[in-house]
Amino acid sequence: MDKFERKLDQAARAAWLSYVGGHTQDEIASQLGVSRPGVQRLLALARQEGLVKVHIDHPIAGCMALSEAIAERYGLEFCDVVPADPEGAPDGSTRYLAVAAAERLSYYLDRSEPLTLSLGTGRAVRAMVEALSRIDRPQHRFVSLVGNVARDGSSNRYDGVMLLADKTGGERFLLPAPVVAGTVEESEALCRQRLYQSVAEVAREAEVAFIGVGRVDRQATLFQDHFISEAELEELLEREAVGELLGWPLSRNGEVIDCSITRRVTSLPLTIFRDRPLVAVGGGRDKGPGLVAALRGGWLKALVTDEHAARYIVEADR
Repeated sequence: MDKFERKLDQAARAAWLSYVGGHTQDEIASQLGVSRPGVQRLLALARQEGLVKVHIDHPIAGCMALSEAIAERYGLEFCDVVPADPEGAPDGSTRYLAVAAAERLSYYLDRSEPLTLSLGTGRAVRAMVEALSRIDRPQHRFVSLVGNVARDGSSNRYDGVMLLADKTGGERFLLPAPVVAGTVEESEALCRQRLYQSVAEVAREAEVAFIGVGRVDRQATLFQDHFISEAELEELLEREAVGELLGWPLSRNGEVIDCSITRRVTSLPLTIFRDRPLVAVGGGRDKGPGLVAALRGGWLKALVTDEHAARYIVEADR
């Protein structure tokens, strides 16, 4: 064994004692009969020669790998992936998702300059706002991208604009319309109203939007909360819609499906955010198809999701 090989052997011993044995540098120095600076040089040599392989056996490591894969694949500004609840609680990931999304939302709200920010609707969006700490930002404006009433007159229970305005003291703007109007004529009439146009103009000035991603099946929020009828749900299923953004149904490739429903949707068009950040918040494997569609369509600039949905997204393009 030559001098370098002996040095490498000693470096391996130092690395093992440090990274596996958990010994301090002073303890390693005592065991190997070298000085503390000598231990530091041995550890540096071990890393330089590739003797140290780092493997983090923790759920967050897998989430980071999924995050990087999705962000790179779809050219996202960021993709946050929260871990599945280690205790298997059904709402565990939802809590993690809400906190992660609230942190991203806080990044914008912390600004002292006036900000216009728009919100979609849904459980995840509402939970995000609920997880947000109160902050005094009366200079900001918050506007809804989705109608806040169902066709039967009931209010949208997952609207986050009112709560966000309450938590910040900012201005609030609600879209005065149902998500899907009863007829094309009704939709056109609603969208021509001065009040609707005023709110829509504020929405077009938004610098960023946080939206939910809806599923299209019998558990869909659009259907459960009476925004669409059973016949309309069946139409979406026949057209092979896999998800929706702001009420706009998407195909597997992320194209907005042209059907009787899309001609009556009163939500702001997705195209207004082609050149601005559109951040989706949603998790769970059941949201996977909708998220994949939104990503394939190029609608999203960023994503906050959980491990279950992230794995579905990665597996979908394999």
